[in-house]
Amino acid sequence: MATEQQLLQNPELLTFIHESLPQLVAGEYTVSADLSVSVAKASDADFEKAVKKVWVGAPRFILEEATVYTVYPPKDATGHFETTLPQIVFNRRTLPWERTIDGEQHTNTQFKFSHPVRHAPWMALLLFSEDEMQGSGIAENAIIPTKKSLKDPGSQVFVPEISADIVHGKNPKLAPWEDINTSYDVIDVPLALFRQVAPAKDDLPYLAHVRKVTVDDSKERASIADDGYFSTLMCNRLPVSSSDNTSGVRNTIFLVSLEGYHNHYLKDQYIESKGKNKVRLVVLQSWSFTVAAGKNFLELCEGLHVSPFKINYPAGTHEALKRSYDYGYTLLPHVTRNGAQTYSWYRGPFNPNFLPANPKTKTYKTADEALRFDHTTGMTDISYAAAWQLGRLLALKDKTFNTALYQWKLQGKRQIVKSAARQQIAGLFPAGYGSNITETASLEDTMKGFLASHYNAGNPFTETPVPFSNKPEDIDQQLNNIAGSGGGIHEIPSTITDWLGKLFLLEGVPVNYLLPHENYLISREGGTIEKEAVGTFYIDYDWIEALLGGALSIVDTADSVSLLNMLKDGRFLPDNIMVNKANASFVPRGEGEAVPLPKVISGHITGFFLRSQLVSGWKGIKVFARDETGAWMQHPLKIERLSDDIQLCVFSGKVQQLQFIQPPEGTHFGVDESSEGWQKALRDKAGNVGQTKVTLAVSSKGVLSLNNIAGAITEKGTTVSTSAELAFQLLESPVIYTLNILDNWNK
Repeated sequence: MATEQQLLQNPELLTFIHESLPQLVAGEYTVSADLSVSVAKASDADFEKAVKKVWVGAPRFILEEATVYTVYPPKDATGHFETTLPQIVFNRRTLPWERTIDGEQHTNTQFKFSHPVRHAPWMALLLFSEDEMQGSGIAENAIIPTKKSLKDPGSQVFVPEISADIVHGKNPKLAPWEDINTSYDVIDVPLALFRQVAPAKDDLPYLAHVRKVTVDDSKERASIADDGYFSTLMCNRLPVSSSDNTSGVRNTIFLVSLEGYHNHYLKDQYIESKGKNKVRLVVLQSWSFTVAAGKNFLELCEGLHVSPFKINYPAGTHEALKRSYDYGYTLLPHVTRNGAQTYSWYRGPFNPNFLPANPKTKTYKTADEALRFDHTTGMTDISYAAAWQLGRLLALKDKTFNTALYQWKLQGKRQIVKSAARQQIAGLFPAGYGSNITETASLEDTMKGFLASHYNAGNPFTETPVPFSNKPEDIDQQLNNIAGSGGGIHEIPSTITDWLGKLFLLEGVPVNYLLPHENYLISREGGTIEKEAVGTFYIDYDWIEALLGGALSIVDTADSVSLLNMLKDGRFLPDNIMVNKANASFVPRGEGEAVPLPKVISGHITGFFLRSQLVSGWKGIKVFARDETGAWMQHPLKIERLSDDIQLCVFSGKVQQLQFIQPPEGTHFGVDESSEGWQKALRDKAGNVGQTKVTLAVSSKGVLSLNNIAGAITEKGTTVSTSAELAFQLLESPVIYTLNILDNWNK
């Protein structure tokens, strides 16, 4: 297993790749097929060549939101970001190279660089300060995102050179389904400003690279695709801050397309020669942040309020209400079946205190049976009734499950009747003969054998048939006895066990059943409410039992109690996890180690809610936990992002310590400010930061000359010739933060 030293030095393997080219770049292709046949006469072999033109598509003027995995600095965040280089991370590894700036193939493009071979991405990140967005007081220079077409307006605005019909030159060509008159999200940037902040041609191949990270169950992974490969696009400009550091400066990042700007990069003063003083750029994504006093990853971790998962009530709350609140309850509006409006107590499956499960499995026929009355406050507790009704509704909604459950019950009844028939027939035979009738023996063959040996001319009949009762009450009693012995319970279809196992882990349960009130996961500092909190809990087995019982109630079966007992023992959970989650290593630096799941999940099931900017700003945050013995909890049962800033983590065992690790796929770039200018301490091949520093080439606008920086690092003895090597040097070390639950428990 991993050691503490390995954990702190190497939180996760991170591989850098300088590019990932698609098999086919977007554009038009010609597919031809020819047939040649050798015959006596050449004229007889004259076959016409088949020619077909096809198009390979890729994002061009619009980029779907789901394509973006994360951005840094986080959207609408406030903090000291002036020493970081903004970036955007995509789910798809090939996206920055699916087009070329001049519309050519990767083999023919003029944006192919040698020694080693590298290709420029077709997109870039441009950063503008609030003052630049407003045009520095000159209205006509303001940068205003709007919708406009890419058709040449005939004015002083230069538009990308993309057209449907190419007469001169080799401009990128529109696809048949694209129209130059369509309006897209664009910005018109003053040419002088564009020249100052846009990356130079030699900097283009350093802008994008690919990261390969481990995707396992130590992080929320619902939106992670492409086997852990992420393409990353880096901005070449540092965020703008105020000169006196006393006020915040709003910065806006635009992800823009460079396609159609090939002549700008290949011909000096090309745009000016066209008589233009502005450039129109297609905006694919944008976000803003503020450079000011704020909190970074470490400061957010240090500011987390840790407490049991319960509603945060203000001072002066009545003592009777406090007792219920302290057990996780909250008051919710309740409309009774006769239309009366009242308030009732509700608590979800998470209890801030440990309560032993009821040793006797309880099933309900209706939701009303699960209602409880609180004599202290005179109100009804609807927690288990709501869980039972929810389970019933979820089961009725899933046709595959409810059909499988009905078929299983039907097969069980048939098995019971079959067993009863065999018992009755066996009882009819003489002593010693009926025992030959087994579950696998054929009744027909057994009867034929008996008749052949006892009812024939050479063997007179001497046996007397054994009488049996055919009274309905006696038959019912026999069937009940067989059902009570567990007839058919071992033959549960995987469709049922998988579905129940997932429901045990609360899959499909609406968020408002888990977080019933907005005052959960907050802290109060005087009159200020902070939404930076960790709420720890124990799973309430009785709530889960009611939920599962409601699901099983849609088909009345005598095996429901047996099923619930098996679920409470955790017998379905390992199989369910194996089916629905990768059986990867669940401890830091355990890549490749086999961590088998236990036969059953026993003991405590605990966990926590994390509500913080850590979730929204650092998507895919790594979460590890230790139990009360200090051992790593190897089997996270559930890590799920419920909303932009709320993450749910459930573990088998009692969580005692947490470790948050900044996600490596989103780890940002950073530089150091010193009296000698902007600098960066270099890493060795193992990733350790050394004492050697390099001074960075940065313009007065905060724009980095990436090509010059790569050369300066190479002069120091560390070869940097690709975007992967440059990213490796500019990357900041990920933050690892340990949070001890009891040491930070604020009740």
